[in-house]
Amino acid sequence: MSGTHESTLTVLAEIRGPAHHLPAVMESINNMTALFPAEVIAGAFGMVEHSVSIAWATRPDAFLPLTFTQFHQLVRDRYYADLYRRALGLGADFDQIGDMAADIALALLNDPQLTR
Repeated sequence: MSGTHESTLTVLAEIRGPAHHLPAVMESINNMTALFPAEVIAGAFGMVEHSVSIAWATRPDAFLPLTFTQFHQLVRDRYYADLYRRALGLGADFDQIGDMAADIALALLNDPQLTR
């Protein structure tokens, strides 16, 4: 028997988000499992969704024509993995949703592909 100890961490969470962001989300989970309990890893998904909803309600004028669904699709398509990483970094603290919503607005305003 070698002196190497191996441990296994099993995290059960529904992985949500656009398919093209799933590899980055999985990488974030793999990199963060030692730092966060399973509740935080799972809660970060809900935090992203709530943040996008708040961001829609307070969206910049240039994005006022977008419906709730269109706005969600746009933000999720462009920024989901980044938002998930941010939610993990905040420990899925739902009291920080306002800050994440402000980050979404800033990202939209600074995205050259969206503000031509």
